Amino acid sequence: MSFACYEKIEEYFRTKTGITFQEKLALFFMKVSDVMNRLQIHECNEFYEKLQDDEKIFSMLLQELVVSQSYFFREDAHFAIVKDLIEKNFLIHPHILSIPCASGEEPYSIAIYLLEHNCCDFHIDAVDINPQAIQKAREGYYLDRELKYVPSYIKERYFIRLEEGYRIIDRIKESITFLQANLFENNFEQEHYDFIFCRNLFIYLEEKKKEQALAIFHGLLKPKGYLFLSFSDYLKNPCSFDTITINNKIIYQKRMSDEKSGMYH
Repeated sequence: MSFACYEKIEEYFRTKTGITFQEKLALFFMKVSDVMNRLQIHECNEFYEKLQDDEKIFSMLLQELVVSQSYFFREDAHFAIVKDLIEKNFLIHPHILSIPCASGEEPYSIAIYLLEHNCCDFHIDAVDINPQAIQKAREGYYLDRELKYVPSYIKERYFIRLEEGYRIIDRIKESITFLQANLFENNFEQEHYDFIFCRNLFIYLEEKKKEQALAIFHGLLKPKGYLFLSFSDYLKNPCSFDTITINNKIIYQKRMSDEKSGMYH
């Protein structure tokens, strides 16, 4: 076994996705070996070469390593802040980016929350690097256990009951565009979004990729747009963003070059 080869694969994966396994190399080696066995590739160097040339093989490794997991109405206090900001700033047809969106739980939750609070004119772009997660999100089908904590009245209004689960209604799907993409490789439309949700990604990124992600988000947000991170993604020095507090929640607002940092309550 060539550990140097496995380390090259980890470096390639980290460079391409920003996700680091430097602290979990044993797990990384095991996952790579599992993919190699399924493909009946016995030489690490051969796998490394194929990984760079074949997107299907990279996708297999990605699905093995990236856990696209979320749940409905996770940290929903952020949704209330979005609703309040839409109303306060008289935003017409606000654009929202949810990245990574996993299997669709977050963007669907945002859409349902806004509709429940009479915000009907909006659009959400939902992006994830994992093609399987995006496929599930587009289908909008969830097992009973996946909606365990969703109130009954929400399921009745926004889901269709099926034999072993629920399917989201078309009215919700129409407000969301799902896209399989890599944040660090795709050219998204600049200054397009009023709000960006990027929760529970930064904890997996190395420092350089965190800085790169923040720069990308700064470019994607409209002037004075807002970035929502998870509490576990807290940033000490978010370059080009002002750290602000709304309803005791820390969020980040795009800083314009001629403005000083400040607080909003």
